[in-house]
Amino acid sequence: MRPFVEEVPRFLTERGLSLRALATAAGVDPGHLSRVLRRAAYKTPSADLTARVAEALGLPPDYFPEFREALVIRRVQEDAELRERLYRRLR
Repeated sequence: MRPFVEEVPRFLTERGLSLRALATAAGVDPGHLSRVLRRAAYKTPSADLTARVAEALGLPPDYFPEFREALVIRRVQEDAELRERLYRRLR
């Protein structure tokens, strides 16, 4: 349940991985991953990035909350009926 930018450094330390090694395993640019983790230039983790990193760490793709949040938002945007049901329930 902890955010990507908090969990990834913990996993790197626990597993003795470098950021570059993780980025390579995830198929992402090490510089981009570094900027996301440092929150540089307002970079935030996308669902695709979180899924790739999770899989590279041997975790399910939906491990990070940012992935699940993006999925919920996408479904709400795609389904007007779902959006209205949620809106009525949250009001």
